[in-house]
Amino acid sequence: MPHLAVHARHSWTLPALALALVACARPGPASAPPPTPEPVAKPAEPEAIALDVGRMAADIGVLAADDYHGRYTLSPDLRRAADFLSQRYGELGLVPVGSGFAVDFPLRTGARLTQAPGLQLHRGKKTTPIAGDAFVALPQSGSGIVRGELVFVGYAARSEVDEKEGKDGQPAAAPDYDDLAGIDLKGKVALVLLEAPGRPDPMLLFKRLQLEAQQFGEAATPLKAAADLAGLRKLHEGARTRLVGLLQSFLPPENLAKVWPLPEDPLTVEYDLQTIVGGLMREAANLPGPRFGFGEGSLKSKVERLAKAGAVGVVAVRGPRSFVAPEEREADALPTLAGGTSVLGEALALPIVQMKWKAVDKLLGQRKLSKLQEEIDLGRKPRSGPMAGMEVALSVALEPVQTMVPNILASLPGSDRAQEIVLVGAHYDHIGQAGLGQCSEARSGSTVDSICNGADDNASGTAMVLELARALKQRGQAPQRTIVFVNFAGEELGILGSKALAEAPPFDLKRVVAMVNLDMVGRLGPKGLAIGGLGSSDAWMPLLDKVGTEGLEILYESSVATRSDHASFYRKDIPVLFFFTGVHSDYHRPGDHTDKINLPAMGSIGQIVGGVVLALGDGLAMPWKPPGANGGLSQGLPGSDPSTVLKRVKALD
Repeated sequence: MPHLAVHARHSWTLPALALALVACARPGPASAPPPTPEPVAKPAEPEAIALDVGRMAADIGVLAADDYHGRYTLSPDLRRAADFLSQRYGELGLVPVGSGFAVDFPLRTGARLTQAPGLQLHRGKKTTPIAGDAFVALPQSGSGIVRGELVFVGYAARSEVDEKEGKDGQPAAAPDYDDLAGIDLKGKVALVLLEAPGRPDPMLLFKRLQLEAQQFGEAATPLKAAADLAGLRKLHEGARTRLVGLLQSFLPPENLAKVWPLPEDPLTVEYDLQTIVGGLMREAANLPGPRFGFGEGSLKSKVERLAKAGAVGVVAVRGPRSFVAPEEREADALPTLAGGTSVLGEALALPIVQMKWKAVDKLLGQRKLSKLQEEIDLGRKPRSGPMAGMEVALSVALEPVQTMVPNILASLPGSDRAQEIVLVGAHYDHIGQAGLGQCSEARSGSTVDSICNGADDNASGTAMVLELARALKQRGQAPQRTIVFVNFAGEELGILGSKALAEAPPFDLKRVVAMVNLDMVGRLGPKGLAIGGLGSSDAWMPLLDKVGTEGLEILYESSVATRSDHASFYRKDIPVLFFFTGVHSDYHRPGDHTDKINLPAMGSIGQIVGGVVLALGDGLAMPWKPPGANGGLSQGLPGSDPSTVLKRVKALD
């Protein structure tokens, strides 16, 4: 599913909704009001295809059943889901793109030690070995044996360069903040803080907000049924107090005061993650001082900068201010070599270990790391420099662990323009179950639900792709262009399946004229349908106006959200369109069940998507449009930045 903040040129790899807060990217004008919804005019009747909502419901029921255990990307259940999809495409009479419908790609999912890691601190003639429970070799680490002077490099972060023009007509030459400016790292070992100045660990923050949203929803339901206004006010006050407590280290009180006010009618109060995080994002973006793109918190970005500066090794630490809860700060859990729920990519250039922050504080004596982090976060000024008299020796020896994961591709061959391809896609993986994947169990009284079924995310999009394939195949008339239906794996771990397909496709990528992506299209609510990516071609909006709204409330978004599979093709200069019904309280939670799917709305959305795909398949020109001021990649979800919303259309009564 999609997750994050407005900042171009970033491929997100974590549940990104929380990252909208922490990306601290520069938004559009804060004063720009959202467009006034336009009245709906009845469009000319477009050609329609016959969609069967019952078939979509049945396919969602299969994929979101407990038997599939949440379709975690790295589990055997994903392969079972792939077999189900392959069978369905075969029954429909579609054609494999390769030797079969499943097209595997490799993921580096962990590492194995070939010898025990070592870490020692040298002060003059004194050598202090670091206890094995205080550090761990990171699975992203390169292998090597190094020794060098220890240099503290803060977050190894650099702020965004101001976009204002300099005197010579060029952007300002230097950032306001750079942890590595003037620091000699040649032959040295870098001591680096994880994340970026003044922002929390996004995964920890997001999981905490999800838990708060679930608990709020459970408590609010009986209060709303009883019309207990006083109870709802008290519930909101308590939840908002906890929210402020989580974020008071990262946002000033005057900014937090603007976030999630009680609505005029308490009966309408919701712990809406998208709205709350969107408000936090805007407040974070309005803070004075240097701004840090999301990439500045990435370990990969840090290590690449450190290696380029001449460092030979890295000791990474998650400082105490990067946690959002006291119990997490106290535990300071270290990652495992197996990689947990992450996918690693290629090994980084340097040997890297991660230490617990309390162990580092103890080693550094009076110049504690916790104090240095506080000075950086509050002062927004680097505190980098050598740790006088200290040298570090570290050794890491790893070999990679790889897993093969299947994308599913099925084609409907075209006629006279068969060499041109339209991609219609949706990811079919989800986050698994407690103990295997990224799912956390939910409790309601004595009932425990430990499976994140992912009915909306994204069995809904997968079922719609299957139904579009059936309807177009059984239409009895071949499209002019070839239509390739794609079900991506690895989206939940960082749009990995679509990246793999875009980098090594089983066809010439230059043949692809457009990509349409369906991600979470099953829970249409009062906020309506969002259609993103319209800035990727000037031909999208006229086509959508012609296809019509099917009576739905629709937000038309210019920018391209980074957190779903269409972004991989947009980066290859391919026009993209993204259909999305929004984040809800069951997002990435066990409550995302089949019985909560809005099937009539899925039928309406399917008609809109079908109209778009029919036009593309029958040869409509869709010229690529390079990113402009209100286009390009955005870490925010559609509608999060008013300056990139093209228009909103009201629902028909």
